[in-house]
Amino acid sequence: MLVPTLLLALLCTLVAACDREVEVPPPSASEDTSAQRADRAEQALGQLAEQLQSGSRDDVVELATPGARQLIGWVHDNVAALRITDLEMRYVDEGAPLGEAQAQSLGEGAKDAWRGMVELEYRYGGFDKAPARIETSAVFAPTPDGVRFAAFGDADVRTPLWLADQLSVVRTKETLVAVAGDSTGRYAGLVRPAVRQVRRVLSKWRGPLIVEVPRSSKQLDSALQSESGQYDNIAAVTTTADGSLAPDAPVRVFVNPIVFGRLKERGAQVVVSHEATHVATGATFTSMPTWLQEGFADYVALDDAGVPVRLAAGQILDRIRKKGLPGRLPTSADLDPSASGLGATYEEAWLACRFMAQEYGEDRLVRFYDAVGKGASTQEAFRSELDTTQRMFVAQWRTDLARLAGVAR
Repeated sequence: MLVPTLLLALLCTLVAACDREVEVPPPSASEDTSAQRADRAEQALGQLAEQLQSGSRDDVVELATPGARQLIGWVHDNVAALRITDLEMRYVDEGAPLGEAQAQSLGEGAKDAWRGMVELEYRYGGFDKAPARIETSAVFAPTPDGVRFAAFGDADVRTPLWLADQLSVVRTKETLVAVAGDSTGRYAGLVRPAVRQVRRVLSKWRGPLIVEVPRSSKQLDSALQSESGQYDNIAAVTTTADGSLAPDAPVRVFVNPIVFGRLKERGAQVVVSHEATHVATGATFTSMPTWLQEGFADYVALDDAGVPVRLAAGQILDRIRKKGLPGRLPTSADLDPSASGLGATYEEAWLACRFMAQEYGEDRLVRFYDAVGKGASTQEAFRSELDTTQRMFVAQWRTDLARLAGVAR
């Protein structure tokens, strides 16, 4: 039969090969392993961090691919203007593969580029007590002269604004404003009045107040690592620079340029003063009912702002006339950024704090806020600070709302 004959021939060949001690060469190692990429990226990041803090602009630009030189030049300028210090950049691991469109946008010279995850640490000198710690990404492109930077950040990671765009920066002893673009526009003129406004109620606060303004909603989502559309109805948000709740994490006010851009001057000032109140009270790090946190911030922002109450509370008073008086204080769900009728509910929370100040005095409102911020329940704070109950307070507040709306109790 044919098959046994073939098997016999094959065995003879193998035996002969063994007799001749034929050596089969091992497979050659890849010219660009993940470990090699990591080493090259780590060296490039160390060089970039060093040059950003002590090198010239030209030195920094030399570390970028041709298509990224403008961006990395801006990064150098931003680091200088923001007085970024204690800057560290460490390579973590390879990230998601580059999309076809992004790979093509890098040009032929960057065909072997890859995305890597990068751990950042940095402080705004003179303002931040501790560094922000962020995991972002960078696109590395191998060249004959070493690895070069082709891009920073992507849709799935937090990307600080100074690493994403050209910034215009205005700095005072107590305030810092960084706006994407070639001008700070009206923002620089809003922060100092906001500090003064907060001090009318919280006299011991001395700042700092740091405001960052992205160029677009997409940049805002990237700076906050938020879902697309999450802040579409919000003019500004106060949170930590790195999204952590560490007690010493740097705090920023991030502005939504689309919503904020629709505001007139007085409304814009109220928003910045509102967010400054969150900064002054450490609202990012405290747990309390949203109605108190947001209502108190609006109380401070609107105190002596010259806005008639029936104008400032127009939405909630109109809702009361149509749907009746609320039966309770607003819940956190009522004040969720995605909730409908959000403007009216914010006004409702403000009117609760406004009534508390009118009925019991501003000092007791502040003590009430502080007590809840330190861990007391609102029920406990109503008894200890106002000598009443939450149920009795709501009943009195409803009477005040009925008076303002011109409806029957």
